[in-house]
Amino acid sequence: MCDAATPPKELANLVEVFRLALAVHSATEAHVLDLLLTRVGGPRTLSMIVTHTRIEHSAQRVAAERLLQIRPASLAWYEHAIALRDLVLDHASRSDRARWTFNDHLPAELHEALATEYARERMRVLGCTSPLDLAQRRDHRVPFNRADA
Repeated sequence: MCDAATPPKELANLVEVFRLALAVHSATEAHVLDLLLTRVGGPRTLSMIVTHTRIEHSAQRVAAERLLQIRPASLAWYEHAIALRDLVLDHASRSDRARWTFNDHLPAELHEALATEYARERMRVLGCTSPLDLAQRRDHRVPFNRADA
């Protein structure tokens, strides 16, 4: 989305692909992180990571939606596309640190169970009619409620 050689029509399609991929990822990750919080009572660092992850996903979603309102290949487009790329790269770097924190505080069996659940949930989300709506509902959820699972 940041390459000036990409045709404008393809840029708009890339935003839609990104939005769908983000929706699947964020809905799946929200589900797995909610499960994590129900299985592990602490430390507080874990709940802070979950909250921050939701905030980051929401910011990425808003940035992608802004791109839909801007003429592809315009200067404003590239400025917003670069800002979105920065949000995604920052999130990815924090994701590595979160994984290290999980390694420090969670047993290996729980890691494996959560990884399996992530794969299962991702396939379920991909099969639902609107991953975008599901992701938004999960990202804006306050504390995990077992009745919502």
